[in-house]
Amino acid sequence: MTPPPRIALTGIGVRLPGGVHGPDRLWDALVTGRDLTGPIPPARWERMLPQLSSDQVPERPWVAGVIDDVDAFDHGFFGVPAHEAARMDPQQRLALEVAVEALADAGIPLTSLAGTATGVWAGVAAPDQAALALRSGAPVRMADLSGLTFSMLANRVSYHLDLRGPSITVDTACSAAGTALHLARRALQSGEVDTAIVIGVNLLRHPGITAGFADAGVLAPDGTCRPFDARGQGYVRGEAALALVLRRTDTATRSRDRVYALVSGSAVNTDGRSPAGLYAPRAAAQRDLLRAAYADADLAPASVDYILAHGTGTAAGDAAEGRALAQVAATARADRLPVGSVKSVFGHAEGASALVGTAAAALAVHHGVLPPVPNHTRLRPSLARLPLRVPTRPEPWPQTSRPRTAGVSAFGLGGSNVHIVLEQAPGTPPAEETAASPAHRLLAVSAPSEVRLRGTAAAWAPVVADADLGATASTAQHRRAHEKVRAAVVATTPGQAAEALRALAEGRTHPALVGPHTAPEKPGRLVWMFAGHGSQHADMAATCYAALPVFRQALEEARAALAAHLGRQPWRPGEPITGFETAQHAIWLTQTAQTATWRHWGYAPDAVIGHSLGEVAAAHAAGALTLDDAARVVAARSALLAETEPLGGLLVTDLTREQAEEAITVHRHAGTLVVAARNAPDATVVSGPTRPLEELREALDAQGVFARRVAHDVPAHSPAVQPLLPRLTQALHGLAPRGGTAVFHSTAECRPLDGTRLDAAYWARQLRSPVRLTDTLPLAAGTDAVVVELGGRTVLAGPARAALTRPPAGPAARTTSDRAVTVIAAGDDRRDDHAALLDQLAALHTNGHTPTRWPEPIQPPVGLPVCWNHGRTAVATETDVPTLADALTTSDAGGVTRAVVSLLADTLGTPAEDVDPEASLVDLGLTSVAVIGLRDALRAAHPALARLPVRTLLADTTTAAGLAQALTALTTPACARGERSSR
Repeated sequence: MTPPPRIALTGIGVRLPGGVHGPDRLWDALVTGRDLTGPIPPARWERMLPQLSSDQVPERPWVAGVIDDVDAFDHGFFGVPAHEAARMDPQQRLALEVAVEALADAGIPLTSLAGTATGVWAGVAAPDQAALALRSGAPVRMADLSGLTFSMLANRVSYHLDLRGPSITVDTACSAAGTALHLARRALQSGEVDTAIVIGVNLLRHPGITAGFADAGVLAPDGTCRPFDARGQGYVRGEAALALVLRRTDTATRSRDRVYALVSGSAVNTDGRSPAGLYAPRAAAQRDLLRAAYADADLAPASVDYILAHGTGTAAGDAAEGRALAQVAATARADRLPVGSVKSVFGHAEGASALVGTAAAALAVHHGVLPPVPNHTRLRPSLARLPLRVPTRPEPWPQTSRPRTAGVSAFGLGGSNVHIVLEQAPGTPPAEETAASPAHRLLAVSAPSEVRLRGTAAAWAPVVADADLGATASTAQHRRAHEKVRAAVVATTPGQAAEALRALAEGRTHPALVGPHTAPEKPGRLVWMFAGHGSQHADMAATCYAALPVFRQALEEARAALAAHLGRQPWRPGEPITGFETAQHAIWLTQTAQTATWRHWGYAPDAVIGHSLGEVAAAHAAGALTLDDAARVVAARSALLAETEPLGGLLVTDLTREQAEEAITVHRHAGTLVVAARNAPDATVVSGPTRPLEELREALDAQGVFARRVAHDVPAHSPAVQPLLPRLTQALHGLAPRGGTAVFHSTAECRPLDGTRLDAAYWARQLRSPVRLTDTLPLAAGTDAVVVELGGRTVLAGPARAALTRPPAGPAARTTSDRAVTVIAAGDDRRDDHAALLDQLAALHTNGHTPTRWPEPIQPPVGLPVCWNHGRTAVATETDVPTLADALTTSDAGGVTRAVVSLLADTLGTPAEDVDPEASLVDLGLTSVAVIGLRDALRAAHPALARLPVRTLLADTTTAAGLAQALTALTTPACARGERSSR
């Protein structure tokens, strides 16, 4: 019989007393052994007092474990209207946020789970919201109703994260969250779900429940919980909100998740008809529970290393639990069984307590340390003879030959019990190796708005500063959703990355920072632009060759293809570039390897364009030439051109074509010197013999006109190459180009060409024809493209931008303002090529072109925190938003529209800048439930709208602007009089 699959705990989201947010702070609180309970804060106590019976008001506030600011909620993140969020059960609000935090800790992007059969199981037992919502005389709204049933807690999470699996809330009192975990584990084992989110929440909002427990005598009179201690007299209540992410181990291994512990066994049972009564613990049932849980884990109960007990500190509870543990888990041991409890740290979290214990025990297993139990000095006399002990300081995990093992118990008030068995997870396999450890890493950061982006950057900076940069980059690339407002950091050290993030948070620039940009919903067409001669430099391709295996492999394949046509080994990165022919080979090899790298990352061009030699790599990238055919063209073309190297060269100038031709004529070089390339309206290259070229350069220098010779140059695209054309045609005889997959825009013919046209005759014509980049690029780019320059360094980006900002000629031409083309430069030789390539990737990503495969290998996640905008997000605007009443009273039409937009934004739970006044309200997300909130907001805004039938109004008004006009009409005096006379 095949054993059931094991279950991995991969993510923890935590809100606990003492400001404990996240697993790192939880572990710190546990290992330092602090008691984080205290008197209920004055503001909360004052709200509680009026709800207490006069005979139950204590002399001083009760002691409890209280979560900071339980009313804080980022309603905009979840799209919850502000009016609805204000009336939601705060347990649901906390559940939503800790679920997202747990998924972030697990390294699972929210977008990857939307629409999947991911399940949510929640445990909760505190009915405070219902008690408060239904108090006598209080108005009950639709938003209140969701808090009257526990089922909505799991349902909320499933709804807002669009999860389609089971959505179940469990109430078994103090064992609720553990029972939820047990059910989730079973669903994972059966294959019903692949990922499970288990939630436990407990808030202390209505004092009547605490008063009842105090009356029953289960609360510690001195406000101190002392589990298993001779001085223990009960517990203190505690608040908690936790979420755990569970997956089968095969899924976790495949995803390279960090696994805190394996949930290797679990069992639930009940006390039945306990002789001591419904609320009394029953040791016999606990013994049965332990045996069942360890049998489920296929472990002997006595093999467990550590028990994180229910441990409430009551005499009856401690005694029953101690006896059961001694009789089942502590038998035949050479030493006493270590037993702990978290209730002396955080208080008794009741419905969430099992998850507090599970998270604590998982972290103990993960770190290999037994945490201490604060407030404990000596065992109760009833337990002193049992083989149990309570750690009072952090201890190394007991040494055994087996994986570390721990058990967690939780017992419900009515007798429903659960025990969970945790085991140490095997080590994570090492990450896939690269050719060399990259010096540069790309950290992608994004958010739905720039305000949130800055907040995220600020939250990430301290974490990034102390973490491995490669692991951080991997988490940011693979384990976070990529929202519409994007930035990226290309850094070499954690400190540099953190400083760039701080700059982003503060609105400053930084050399390592790219963006921020708002990615368009539909990214523009992708155009690859291949530079020609002059893009080479001494260190080109060296760091990409060392750091990127795909780049190195592609370059070596291209070298082999080129060697077959040269009859010798061509240039390799790191070798000197000597002479024209070597430079040509180096440029083509580098561009071919860059092409393969971009394709490996998931990019494919819609169009390609090349400059002179660059057209060969462009033709290969377009699929028109095979690698062997492209190598053949480069080998023949460069060898023939090299013969002309003594004859002349190229001169780059800041002249227009007309100015260049005039200068050639004025200096009497017509017919000798020619315009070889038009790169931009005022960037022209002149080609020809050396002496006339030098004379022209000197003359232009004297006039203060920029003119510079190209290194390792030849008089290409000039009459000097005319004798070579028949030989090139012969050398390329039989070349068989193909149609290709991308549009090839010829700069020799200034038009798009089918790939089959790129035959031997084309390459001969191309060698002589002038390069017309400035005329061809606008045709290739259109109005919305992203143009990426490929080459050893940037030579075309500047001219390309100039060419694209010039209005195209012709009667159908669009204006410059219609063109939104982005040009991404290839970098310069002051920044190594690997960093430059990552800069380009960062620019592409921030402009909406997200790679399907990122450079970093997937590694276990780093705890990059979620940034919450608790409360209302402050958005800076040029004009203050007036109240709707003021705007209507003053007949300020623009103010009415802004006020309506503000009310809609609050209703929809979205930033006001995202509400388009002319957009359909349905498209903006105004649901039937949200309409009720909008109705209430409008009725409260102006007396004349007190009985406004918003549903009828919205039937005639479909936009915010239209709604504003209708409200203005309804509140004018004439309209108001007519409304009164009709009633």
